[in-house]
Amino acid sequence: MKLVDAPNKKTSGKPMRAGGPLGIVVHHTASSKKSKDENVIQMCIRGVNKVPGPLYHYLISSDGIVWQIAGENVKANHAGRGNSSVLNGMIKGIPVKGKATTPGKISANSSLVGVSLINDGLGQDIPHPQYQACVDICAYLCDKYGINPLSGVIGHSEWTSRKVDPTFDMGEFRQSVVSKTSQVPEVARLVMAENPDKEPALVEALRPKKKKSAETNMNFPGTLRRGSRSEAVKLLQRRVGAKADGIFGWGTKRKVKAWQKAYNRNKEMSQIPLTVDGFVGRMTWNAMNFVPEDREVHTERAFF
Repeated sequence: MKLVDAPNKKTSGKPMRAGGPLGIVVHHTASSKKSKDENVIQMCIRGVNKVPGPLYHYLISSDGIVWQIAGENVKANHAGRGNSSVLNGMIKGIPVKGKATTPGKISANSSLVGVSLINDGLGQDIPHPQYQACVDICAYLCDKYGINPLSGVIGHSEWTSRKVDPTFDMGEFRQSVVSKTSQVPEVARLVMAENPDKEPALVEALRPKKKKSAETNMNFPGTLRRGSRSEAVKLLQRRVGAKADGIFGWGTKRKVKAWQKAYNRNKEMSQIPLTVDGFVGRMTWNAMNFVPEDREVHTERAFF
């Protein structure tokens, strides 16, 4: 991937959310195919009509060059209003279900990175280097911020029914991103797809793997909940004293809630208390890494 800082790149402005982005939105610029790339880049930095720039964080030209036009700490005005259910799906690790059917009412630009292909969206060809660069930058961002590609990489048309971009199939695109991620542990295992025949990358990931030595720490893998299956689940099960089989069941959820309660009681550790809900989101995961002490597995029967 060839990543280049654009001339006049935005390095300051309204900030992104603390803790990093929750997801990535893929766009096309809808610019004329006769326009020069450098003119489109500068337009997206400045803004257009009444929308101030930057309009995205990354632009991808037809030759496959990825232009960073704004720092990832700067909010870009790219997604507009969309559906809260999509944002909740990102947070909970629920796979994207397809194009939005309603316009939506919430604004979440401070939580979403904008990635756009320079393309008119009216049938202009998307060369392979451009498409592959889009896959690569999304995989890079997923690795960097612990984003699950199956739930956190969406097309603009999946955020709101007001938009139609991008023009390619986002299901296939997400599978390509999954194949390129390297730092998100077993990312495709985190959720069970409703249509497994349409998620070959997920099915492949669910096949038995060769045993590896137990890991004592991992980057945040996305929210873990009942039904999740992964090496990350084994790690949290060791943390909370549940049977480390990699399957997040009712027994594991009870253990997680007990661990969250115990953590909150320790005032020296828990300046910011955890929500006692049995979900392992970013705050609980970080707390478990901050207190990397595995509990002994109790012998009482667990109902999975």
